[in-house]
Amino acid sequence: MSSKGLQATAKIFVLALLFTTCLPYMVWGVQAGDISLNRNIQIAVKVTNSGWQTTTGVKVQLPLISADSQYQQTIEETFDHKVEKIVEGEAGSRIAHIVIDSIAPGQSETIRVNYALQVKPNGGLQASAVSGLQPYLNPANKIESNHPDIVAKANELTASAESELDKVNKIGSFINSHMTYNLNSPYRNKGALSALKNGEGACEDYATLFVALARASGLPARQVNGFTDPKLTGASWKSQGQTVSLQGFRHSWAEVYLQNYGWIAVDPTFGIYPQEGKDNLVELSPSHIAQNYSDQPVKVSYHGNNLSVSWSNLLINK
Repeated sequence: MSSKGLQATAKIFVLALLFTTCLPYMVWGVQAGDISLNRNIQIAVKVTNSGWQTTTGVKVQLPLISADSQYQQTIEETFDHKVEKIVEGEAGSRIAHIVIDSIAPGQSETIRVNYALQVKPNGGLQASAVSGLQPYLNPANKIESNHPDIVAKANELTASAESELDKVNKIGSFINSHMTYNLNSPYRNKGALSALKNGEGACEDYATLFVALARASGLPARQVNGFTDPKLTGASWKSQGQTVSLQGFRHSWAEVYLQNYGWIAVDPTFGIYPQEGKDNLVELSPSHIAQNYSDQPVKVSYHGNNLSVSWSNLLINK
């Protein structure tokens, strides 16, 4: 040991939440029906001290479920640790700041946040108030809605559109014919412009391409990060017992804002788009669970050495 004694060192872990690996089954025309159900979700972050000295001043910034739309609302959110504060960020994202005073050598501390969600795939839940749509018309990371190629394609697709809903479906039809799903594509998760140029990718690429084309057409749109059973039934979750890890079910889809309707869900990967003549335009599957509109990483800072961090999202079947 140095004669200067132990010197605390501040370190930071950053764990990305969204690594989209959704693998779609070819299920089309899913009818959600008049279904309303509750989903119980648990977010857990485990912090482990594998060193030989006590780790102190552990500060965890934990992204929370922030989606609140016509097909999903948070009924209850509970924490098993004291929350210092909750900070709201981009696109309504919410980050809980939690402090752990110390973790002894060889010990772990797990922070758990439990949710009760009400999900209604065909909509009908009261949507939250809209406060400013301009951010959802602007270009963003992986959503290059102002790129000349994106703008030209949007104009080409929607020039003859008779309504906002018609614009949505013309964009959707193009994505259905243009994109090939390839989980191993070198262009996977590269964003809207890559999807337009290369015509392949994973669900994130389908979603960002839709959002970029919608924004370039004058329609506010946003990417949704969350989870879904690729069978679009929830059967994959029920077969795995009471507690199901959602890590393998990461998925991205989109929402578009239409006058007189509000935020409408679409899922370009599965070809789910609003239909003319429907009283309610939201027609997702019962197994879509929205998490946020701007995915944020878990961040952990601390003083000491040899701290490891893991995280999980669990579906609790009751």
